[in-house]
Amino acid sequence: RRILAGRSGSFSPRLNLSTDSNSLFPMEAAIASTGSGLLRSSPKPPARQQRSARVVGFASQPQPRAVRCKRSTHPAARACAAAARAGAMGGSVGMERKRLAVFVSGGGSNFRAIHDAALGGKVNADVVALVTDKPGCGGAEHARGNGVPVVVFPKSKSAPAGVSTDELLNTLRELRVDFILLAGYLKLIPVELVQAYPRSILNIHPSLLPAFGGKGYYGLKVHKAVIASGARYSGPTVHFVDEHYDTGRTLAQRIVPVLANDTPEQLAARVLHEEHQVYVDAVTALCEDRIVWREDGVPLIRSQTNPNEYT
Repeated sequence: RRILAGRSGSFSPRLNLSTDSNSLFPMEAAIASTGSGLLRSSPKPPARQQRSARVVGFASQPQPRAVRCKRSTHPAARACAAAARAGAMGGSVGMERKRLAVFVSGGGSNFRAIHDAALGGKVNADVVALVTDKPGCGGAEHARGNGVPVVVFPKSKSAPAGVSTDELLNTLRELRVDFILLAGYLKLIPVELVQAYPRSILNIHPSLLPAFGGKGYYGLKVHKAVIASGARYSGPTVHFVDEHYDTGRTLAQRIVPVLANDTPEQLAARVLHEEHQVYVDAVTALCEDRIVWREDGVPLIRSQTNPNEYT
């Protein structure tokens, strides 16, 4: 085999192939490695059919380029295809898994959806802590049953074992938490936490914000207000967290029709179903570094299958 070595890193060899006009010969598909800068070709054909190859220069590559591979059952070809998809589409292949802390105050169905998605490989992350103001809630019990550490915050008469804001920050740093996810957590997040994790805290709210949001709008209260207003549509909103209730930048929403004879419980059940889907999708994008911030401060999600499309 003939090996042509090029520079690694930000350069790759550009080949100029000159061909004998009397004959052509078939070549096997080459497998290129963007990391090593090596190109391997098939064994030499007979001398009278041989193509000559020479390196004529190096082309600058400011970003790694995807490698195109033909479909093959060969392990090296499959690895090449996986690397190409990861580089071009922002996939999680080869990416370091993120570390998540989830905050809950109740049953924690969104926490369970995210935790299950992480265990199943959809979300490229691990839930390393569950933070709650109600240590006996369903979300905390589920965390304990699955080996997820539970942190009680804040300290109160009903939760004397709770930690202070400084202690919580130290705990999150010790756990090397990358992102914080609020999943039915009813307390206002301290300013110190928001400042320590800029653009790294998400919340989900059961209405189409900015409508029916703010202090006091949670649970069935939201759905009662939606029905009473005569609104024809509702649905969950995933948004980044700032220093106030439900005023951070919107990241994703799902539309849920409000039916003529809906009860708050019926509407809540349909919205909750969409919450589990949209929150997992948003967290998946967050952990794959597919959140892009527009110049006016609006966050967009880059498509997983087409890097030129955003939602």
